[in-house]
Amino acid sequence: MSRNRLVRYLNLRSLALILFYSIISLASYWAAYELRFDFNVPENHGVDRINTLTWVVGLQLMLLIASGQFNSILSYFRLPDALRLFSGLFANALILISMWYIYKGQNVPPRAVILTYFLISFLAFASFRVLMRVKSSRGIEDWLTMDSAENVIIIGAGEIGAGLCSDLMNKTRLGMRPVAFLDDDLKKVGRYVHGVLVADTVDEISTVAKLYSATKAVIAFPSASVKRMRQVAELARNAGLAVDTVPALTDLVSGRAELSQLRPIQLEDLLGRDTVDLNSDDIRNMLAGKRVLVTGAGGSIGSELVAQILSYAPAELLCIDQAEIAIFDLQQNVLKSAAAPTTKIITRVIDILNEAQLVHIFNQHRPEVIFHAAAHKHVNLMEDQPVEALHNNFIATKQLARIASQHSVERLILISSDKAINPTSVMGVSKRLAELALGAQQSASGNQTKFMAVRFGNVLGSSGSVIPIFRKQIAAGGPITVTDPDVTRFFMTVEEAVGLGLQSATQGSGGEIFVLDMGESVKIIDVARQMIALSGLRENTDIDIEFIGLQPGEKLYEEVQHLSEELKATRHARVMRFVAPQNTTFDIEQLCSELEAVMQRSDVREIKQAIQKYVPEYTPSV
Repeated sequence: MSRNRLVRYLNLRSLALILFYSIISLASYWAAYELRFDFNVPENHGVDRINTLTWVVGLQLMLLIASGQFNSILSYFRLPDALRLFSGLFANALILISMWYIYKGQNVPPRAVILTYFLISFLAFASFRVLMRVKSSRGIEDWLTMDSAENVIIIGAGEIGAGLCSDLMNKTRLGMRPVAFLDDDLKKVGRYVHGVLVADTVDEISTVAKLYSATKAVIAFPSASVKRMRQVAELARNAGLAVDTVPALTDLVSGRAELSQLRPIQLEDLLGRDTVDLNSDDIRNMLAGKRVLVTGAGGSIGSELVAQILSYAPAELLCIDQAEIAIFDLQQNVLKSAAAPTTKIITRVIDILNEAQLVHIFNQHRPEVIFHAAAHKHVNLMEDQPVEALHNNFIATKQLARIASQHSVERLILISSDKAINPTSVMGVSKRLAELALGAQQSASGNQTKFMAVRFGNVLGSSGSVIPIFRKQIAAGGPITVTDPDVTRFFMTVEEAVGLGLQSATQGSGGEIFVLDMGESVKIIDVARQMIALSGLRENTDIDIEFIGLQPGEKLYEEVQHLSEELKATRHARVMRFVAPQNTTFDIEQLCSELEAVMQRSDVREIKQAIQKYVPEYTPSV
């Protein structure tokens, strides 16, 4: 709607509302006389009624305007709105009574008429507002407010903010009272939502917080840009407010969360990026009605894969993980709340290195699409245990790819890592070997499966990542340990990474390595400082930061492309495709044979040297 049309619409709405209220007020005044004189109004009082009608009704309309009745959204009507309506009409009655005594009843309605007029007007206006509200009311508790609770400012007076306000008023056990809204839309400022005033713009949060004695701000615009979210959080913290936010839109839409399930604003909200626009039709065409297998389904990436895949209604979703507790957590935290009435969900505790079990699973469930997220991913732990990293990340992937090809799986998508690019760690090179294993299987004789890999950056909040470590260090009183003041990393939210991973899977024809647009790299020292601020603490006063030096296998900065790889665009702006020249001298079977021989001797240096022979870009730490 254009600005001019919007202005005309608002003007017409205001005129229509004033006209409607005028009719109600006029009818109430007329009825008050009829009731006072038992529907037989004397001639002299009838003349007085006509003579006073204009200014009495005009006075009432002015007081209704003063009490905010014309600024309220009609479909929102609660006890605060009723009290505001009552106060405006009661003020009108007091003025008329005062005038009756001042002018000794001359040219002023009788006292009984004034009282009756007040009562009829209140019932008429309140009934009108109730009719506008009743269709969205859930019961008598929907009309009550809290007697004693924490004063909360809701930032964002849109649908999400209005719904949150309603929830907080309903659920008094949460102990939060909405006292004001803030919104950047100037047309909303000065109006009421559920009886709560849109007090000002967001930039005036400090003034509004003092005026309403608020102690907390809730950010209720989950679709806002990350940059704006960061600015608002900073303004709220500077105003001395605790900052909460509503769940993500994806969680609200999927039913995994309710509006009132507030959480403190976290680093993920401030380091992530704007919502990814996915081509859901392509993903749905790939998954709907299919039998899907997710390995490592209980991990941070695997569980998000499960949640997002379920929203595309596969016929069957098989979730496997070698960790019993991971499968249990998946069942309790994801599968119970996921809405997938048409999907058969199966969970199994299985080690994908167990070939016999894996073949049995394929024979029994015949998966058509596989997302391979099972992996060891902790750089420091794997550096001294290359045998474990190679078994779980490389050999298991090679075996899974072979079995998938034998069972004519449509496509297999490996969740790889940016640490596979010019690797310096055992974990990184084991993921690179997994990519090479997929490439070899793609070229195998008779293969019909589409194999592809998707390289993720650091996923915010995933197990073993820097964010949970920093949280624990802050909770313990510090210090926060940072390897180097110049170390940088790429960060993505798990929702964004998985969403783009699904998007990548729709574009592969076999043999590709996709990399996600990870934006700008972030200094780890800046991450530590932001986390200290989010905790309400001060650097070097409450929490110290300590530099411990780069650990074996770690890089100062991550890379996005190997020198031999050619970058090509895809149909999605946030997904890129790497094409490496075909290495005709690479022999995956010879590599496995040699690695298995050296792995039996468990000599870390020898294993790293054997890997470097086949992955020359690998620079091992010795």
